[in-house]
Amino acid sequence: MIGTDRLYLFCAVNYFAQGMAGIVYEPLNYRLKDGLKLSAGQTAVFVAWMTAPFLIKPLFGLLADLLPRRRARLAAGAAVGAAGWLALAAAPVPGYGLLLALLILVNCSVAFCDVTCDGVMVEKGKLAGKTGTYQAVQIGTLYATLLLTGVGGGWLAARVDVRAVFALAAVFPLLVAGSAFLVKAAPAAPAPAAVPGALRGLVRSRRFWALCLMIFLWNFYPFLGTAQFYFQSETLHMGPLYIGLLSTLGGAAGVAGAAFFGSTVRRWGTERFLRAGVLVSAATGLLYLLYRGSVSAALLTVFFGALGVVFRLALMDLAARSCPKGAEATAFAVYMAVFNFAALASNAAGGRIYDLLREGFAPGPAGAYRAAAALILTGSLCTLSCWWLLPAALGSALPERRSLPSAAGLLAAKARCDELPSSAS
Repeated sequence: MIGTDRLYLFCAVNYFAQGMAGIVYEPLNYRLKDGLKLSAGQTAVFVAWMTAPFLIKPLFGLLADLLPRRRARLAAGAAVGAAGWLALAAAPVPGYGLLLALLILVNCSVAFCDVTCDGVMVEKGKLAGKTGTYQAVQIGTLYATLLLTGVGGGWLAARVDVRAVFALAAVFPLLVAGSAFLVKAAPAAPAPAAVPGALRGLVRSRRFWALCLMIFLWNFYPFLGTAQFYFQSETLHMGPLYIGLLSTLGGAAGVAGAAFFGSTVRRWGTERFLRAGVLVSAATGLLYLLYRGSVSAALLTVFFGALGVVFRLALMDLAARSCPKGAEATAFAVYMAVFNFAALASNAAGGRIYDLLREGFAPGPAGAYRAAAALILTGSLCTLSCWWLLPAALGSALPERRSLPSAAGLLAAKARCDELPSSAS
């Protein structure tokens, strides 16, 4: 059994490594924009293909549920990621095709290691009634890395060749490989026959589809991502260091939001966070219309950095607690794939629509602002539409965290878990 402290450390190490890989993102954006001369729409397409492995996370999750030896799987998956980064660093001038192929390989590694970590979190977190607090550690750590990768990525983009940045990124998968020793090895292979039945029951439920649609709509905000980067760099004339500083500010705010959620969710309950979060996020999303300069950009980044993390964690907690026993890694990976698909679709649509609208409107900053405003309004409407999905997404099976099992019952459940083959990893 993974002790509580070790599970927190396991989650933190994995998400620290994932987050620190983000140090390549800003240098990569400039490589695509200035090196390969891609437009916002073309960059969005590249990012869509690059992040495609996150859409097939359920397949990785299925492997995690069916196969034993989670330590070996985690270490091997991390080694693939390190090899991919080193290959990118060794390529003299990686062109479009090679750059994309190796980044897809790297993201396959990240996705596989991520579902392994999440499977452990869901399996053990449901026993202890701590899925929310474990996820607060995960997401809080992820946003804490932005304190380094934000300004650090901007500094590297301005001063260091992108191949050196790729070499630096190869260090972080080694941390994931090391974290494998914090995970108890499964004593035997799980029963494969139980997994399909658990998944069939999940996909037949109305709650599953309502929650998936809600996750998609909340994450579909096409202004954020590639369109925002081009608006920042070309219209507002922000440099790499300032764009990196915004990421750092967002990271600090995200850490605060994760800490707030982790410290209050057991007392307030996930349902209360979700009901308040939908209305507040939809209304305040219109504040992005004030995104007109460096000061407003900084203030909005801090505000939405905290608010967005709180609501995201509430959705993730609801998803974790709805995963069926025996297929935790697969089910949670399905929900996370919806998160990723929404982000991918939002980014691709935002980049393409931003190009089209900017060309159709008046040239110059005025046309760019109108294009951005259209994307902002679309995102706020999508967030508001989540309100009508809440009753079905919450369902009747959402236990509040105030109703935790007794100490004796929890110890007995843990003992039974230790005696069974561990299926989530």
